[in-house]
Amino acid sequence: MPLSRILRKSLLTTVALFSVSLLFAQTSTFKTYSHTEFFRLLTSTKDSVFRLENAIIKYNPSTDASFSATSGNGNPNRTFSDTDSLVIDKAIILNNVHFDHSDRRQLRALHHIVFTKDVMLRNTASVIFTQCTFKGRLNITSGESMSAAIDLLDINSRLVTLSASVMNSKLENGIGIDMGTTDDKTRSQIRVVNSEIWSTNQNRGIRFGGIAISALTLRGNSFYKEGKINIITTQVDAVNISGNDFGDNITEIQILGTEDLNKSTIEENTFGNYVFLDFDQLNSSSTLQWSQWSNKLFSSSGFRDYQSALPDSLRTSRIISYEETKAALIVYEAGLLIESSKSYKEEVKLRGKLLDLYKSQHDLEDVNIVYIEMKDLETRRLAYLYSQNSTFNTFFKWKVNQFLKSFSDYGTEPSKAITFSVNVVFLFAFVYLFFPNSWDEQGKHRILQRFNFFQKYLRSDAGAHKFYLEERRKKHIDYQKFKESMDEGQLELPKFFVTWSKPVYNAAMLRTQLSTKFLKSTDLLSGKWNELSIKQKRWKNIQIGSFLIVGIAYDIIIRILNALMLSINAFTTLGFGEIPIKGLPRYLAIIQGFIGWFMLTIFSVSLISQLLN
Repeated sequence: MPLSRILRKSLLTTVALFSVSLLFAQTSTFKTYSHTEFFRLLTSTKDSVFRLENAIIKYNPSTDASFSATSGNGNPNRTFSDTDSLVIDKAIILNNVHFDHSDRRQLRALHHIVFTKDVMLRNTASVIFTQCTFKGRLNITSGESMSAAIDLLDINSRLVTLSASVMNSKLENGIGIDMGTTDDKTRSQIRVVNSEIWSTNQNRGIRFGGIAISALTLRGNSFYKEGKINIITTQVDAVNISGNDFGDNITEIQILGTEDLNKSTIEENTFGNYVFLDFDQLNSSSTLQWSQWSNKLFSSSGFRDYQSALPDSLRTSRIISYEETKAALIVYEAGLLIESSKSYKEEVKLRGKLLDLYKSQHDLEDVNIVYIEMKDLETRRLAYLYSQNSTFNTFFKWKVNQFLKSFSDYGTEPSKAITFSVNVVFLFAFVYLFFPNSWDEQGKHRILQRFNFFQKYLRSDAGAHKFYLEERRKKHIDYQKFKESMDEGQLELPKFFVTWSKPVYNAAMLRTQLSTKFLKSTDLLSGKWNELSIKQKRWKNIQIGSFLIVGIAYDIIIRILNALMLSINAFTTLGFGEIPIKGLPRYLAIIQGFIGWFMLTIFSVSLISQLLN
């Protein structure tokens, strides 16, 4: 435990023990007022500051109905105004003033009151404000056991829940609530619900602190202006921070001294600025929604370590103002968080705790997101280390991390690896397209044969199909001999053998028959080209040109397929025998094979990792 935390806890304990003894010594002097009497006393005094100590404000149903309402969430959409039922135009300081409720199930709230000056409550056992407007600052502090106060309120009281609650209210100059107790009987609650809270201009910030209380609840609040918000809890049974809009404030949340049975919920909040987070290891019942941080999450311990490492010329003993904190955070985010070894480790530790929490909840989506952010920090750290010590080792680690980020998001996205690999295959295929290979040799012969065929056709009176049949005559003779041989051997061969030979012959002749039929049907004009009229030549040119375009397109498609197959072959294996290409591309094929081996290995590891998860 850090020394500062130990000293703080020791100080609180000392103060608490002293306060308890003081409270017991004052029990005989406690006065009891009804709500009506309390507000009459409050409004009748002519002093600018109203002070009251050692009193019990006890609700009287017969006289106090107009001064208090049953507590509850009320209307979260309430419109605030200065026309509430009561306006208190003086500062208020209450010390050891406790609000008693005759029925614990019907807690009574102070409602529809406008407080124009500061309100300070010290060591109060229970107070609830609802639909109030605070134009000054509201401060509620308690650092002692309330057991003596409980004995005063109800001598037979069992374990009771005490609270400092602000609901459906408007606080125009900030709020500070700090409560802490030292025994199990009087564990209090802090609740601020559905309220509008403005940051103060005096750099006092907004603070919610609880030590050894039962619960801290901040729900549905809206924070305005720029400032600092501190939410610090130690040994609190339950923390619920949900549905708040923290606006442009810098927010610090600390959940410390947690135990296995504690539940912490931080979800559906809107953070428009930097967020500090620090917590002990939480169990799987806790909820810390990752998406709400908006990539502005930092470790409060890491930031303090960065500040403490600054030379005296660049830092003050304590950064107080919002402007100073934000300026320091901008520098910290820009790079100093990875330059400071301590800060970097604290940032990684924070994300590691979140990673463990999401793993325990089987939240694979947030597990991957947090892991990627941790690796991004590591990549930035490796880049910094390389800039400080330029060796092959530091360079290799940095570039491998960069590659893994681009290739598969550090192994969390196998599909991204496939996309990357496909792009590599197409890139090399494009290079191979411009270099000859043995698979394309037949393509060159096809082009020459095609032009030779059409030049004979244009210089002859015969149709194109006749030239085609003439070129195929040698193969036709072989096919015809095969057919005649089968026909002659019908008596000497099995019947099924002869029967099955007919489909084989027809399949062999099918291409020739279809091509002959097509050429014959498209040969609209017969005769030599130089003997045709101008109009006929134009049609003849269109006919021959169309055939050539189709033939060239076919050859291009085959060449592209050959280049693509060669690239796939080279990418997926390093040992496919003789490489069917010469010159520089031959060495590119070997390089591609190594790249493919490397990428496919990483893809396999990524896929297996995701399958195991």
